[in-house]
Amino acid sequence: MKDVLENTVLFRQLDESAKKCCLSYLRARKVSRGELIVREGEVHAGLILLVKGEAAVQKYTSGGDYSTISLLLPGDCFGEETVVNGKEKCAFTLEAVSDVEFLYITAENLLLLMEKYPRVKDGFMSVLSDRIRIQAMQITILSQKSVRQKIVYYLLMLRQRQGTEKVCLPGSREVVSKLLAMPRQSFTRELMMMEKEGLISITGRNIAFSDPSALKKCIGE
Repeated sequence: MKDVLENTVLFRQLDESAKKCCLSYLRARKVSRGELIVREGEVHAGLILLVKGEAAVQKYTSGGDYSTISLLLPGDCFGEETVVNGKEKCAFTLEAVSDVEFLYITAENLLLLMEKYPRVKDGFMSVLSDRIRIQAMQITILSQKSVRQKIVYYLLMLRQRQGTEKVCLPGSREVVSKLLAMPRQSFTRELMMMEKEGLISITGRNIAFSDPSALKKCIGE
């Protein structure tokens, strides 16, 4: 469990004694693919820290349709607004798109830890900063006019987040296409076309950049 804390922005800068204290406030949980971790509108005042798997942040309409707002990867957090604003009702649904393991801490306990350990507060501010940056990227992606531009922006964002030249889609093509607000068929068709043109190479969920400079030209960079 200490290794998990070492790999998260929230607790990374703590010494061993502080990590041990923080662990006593965290609760480990597991859910299966397709399960809802949190439902929009339900009482939820705390922070979820993803350890394994992927989860989709979703927003539902009154008619029952939903949009995928973001995809969370190991190390990502969910529920920051309930800690900052003190709101108990969650504004989004969080669904496991694979088998998921996560840690949970109540807002009350997290605030206690931030008061006791200033570095936890620094880590939480970094979490908020990362969330704002990712949301800005998502807005940029969705503002693109063509299917290809949306996909290229998204792949480049994944490369930046994952820190590798070969990126792994955080979920099935159906899940990712919902995130990009396009039909799954359009997403798959454009990926196949990009591979045919020699821009990328696809193996399952892994996508390698065959010609990064040509990819950037697709978005005017």
